[in-house]
Amino acid sequence: MKFVGASATTLVRSPQLKALYTNSPSSRAGQRLPLARSRVLAPLLLTLLSFAAVLIHGYHPYAEDAGIYVAGIELRLHPQLFPFGQEFIAAHTSLSIFAPAVAALAVALHSTLRDVLFGLQIAGTWMLLFGCWQIARRCFSSAAGRWGAVVLAACCLTLPVAGTSLFMMDPYVTGRTFSTPCILLAISGCLDRRWAATLIPLGIAALFHPLMAIYATGFLLMLLAAQSHRWKLAATLCGAAVVSGAALQFSQRNVAETPAYIAAALTRSYFYISQWQWYEVIGIVAPPLMMFAYAYRNRRAPISPALGARIALCWAMVLCSAASIMVSLLFAHPTSHSHLVARLQPLRAFHIVYLVFFVLLGGLIGQHWLKRATWRWIALFGAVAATMFFAQRATYPSSPHLEAPWTTPTNPWAQAFLWIRANTPTSALFALDAHYITAPGEDAQGFRAEAERSTLADYSKDGGASAIFPQLAPAWMTQHTADTGLSAMSDSQRIAHLAPFGVTWIVLQRGAQTAFDCPYANAEIRVCRLPARTPQM
Repeated sequence: MKFVGASATTLVRSPQLKALYTNSPSSRAGQRLPLARSRVLAPLLLTLLSFAAVLIHGYHPYAEDAGIYVAGIELRLHPQLFPFGQEFIAAHTSLSIFAPAVAALAVALHSTLRDVLFGLQIAGTWMLLFGCWQIARRCFSSAAGRWGAVVLAACCLTLPVAGTSLFMMDPYVTGRTFSTPCILLAISGCLDRRWAATLIPLGIAALFHPLMAIYATGFLLMLLAAQSHRWKLAATLCGAAVVSGAALQFSQRNVAETPAYIAAALTRSYFYISQWQWYEVIGIVAPPLMMFAYAYRNRRAPISPALGARIALCWAMVLCSAASIMVSLLFAHPTSHSHLVARLQPLRAFHIVYLVFFVLLGGLIGQHWLKRATWRWIALFGAVAATMFFAQRATYPSSPHLEAPWTTPTNPWAQAFLWIRANTPTSALFALDAHYITAPGEDAQGFRAEAERSTLADYSKDGGASAIFPQLAPAWMTQHTADTGLSAMSDSQRIAHLAPFGVTWIVLQRGAQTAFDCPYANAEIRVCRLPARTPQM
């Protein structure tokens, strides 16, 4: 039977093809046992893959963005924490149910937050791979194609998404841990034209990460247009994205940005394509070009439901990529009079594009090359997994690869932060060098989350919050200026810089010269108490 130019939607409605390509009741009786077995085998394999993925990519509960998200959970559990600088925590967590939901879960389970976070990392990995599996089931009719899609995704979870400062999945728990699987489930529901299965997970994603849900909505609209071959609608959607960017910029024509906010916005090079490295630019150009080539090559091929789903996803990726690139190139510039579009980060749409791209890429590799050749599976995915493992070890060289709840920290900075948590009052206010997160051996460990103490704003994470929320920028500028170069200052300079904020403790690198009382020191840093004469706020 040959179908030329038929849409996947039309074919799926055919009872005969529905019986052939889906697990419907009209399938042949002889297929029921394998299908029933697959319903048990698939979750089991996904569980094994989830544990393998965590072992490959590692786990760092307080690193990078987790330093903000986890601090938000801790504040929910213990409101007395962080009497200074709560605004830098609340800015991110107040727009999402992530912090209250995780805090409520920890209370309900009567468990420590660290145990809960580790469990959620494994569960989040499983949910993400399940979302990949649901898309793969609709795009590939062979087991090799479906599992090739999921295994490649599992091996590449911590791959950077071009220059967007995102991973496909973080090696720590954030709002994206839950929003991303929901977005994948919404895509699989859209492929089936099941609106409840599309809108419910999309709504849940919006509760955990509103911005990513907005870009997911755009992707789904592009997918609907591609499924129905409504190219005028697709072009209109791209145009609407550009018009929306123009409207946002125009709405800010009479709004003057403060020098502090401009400084914060310019610290985020990933906001602007013009500041990306050449290989990062290739990272946003190559996937949509490859998907365009695949869809164009198969435009006259006999269409099955699986091929139709793949082609529709390819066109959705191409359209979504084009729209986000156009908006970014036109309206997200370092020298723009307004950085509103830049801080909305339109290129974050590539997070969805990358996930779908690797699902399709892995499925095609599995279906056309790996097939049932065990040695090929081992050789390919073993090499990919080993590459990602060593890349993660190089990213966090001074920390255990798997910072599970039962492990003892070996990172000197983490050891000092835990000492601070156990030996200083909750009301203590700390100062660290504004660039401490990028110090050798620090491994981007978040002070607030791990030490559970207040601190002056840093350059990196608090600067990122200020770049998105302009109201934070004046405080960020004042505070990070005061603690920049803290270890190189003299004691009198430290007191002069920090006295206006009421700082009571400081963290210095081990080689810093000071006469302050330093009750804790290790190979890398010292924790010192400022003299009592330092005035309070």
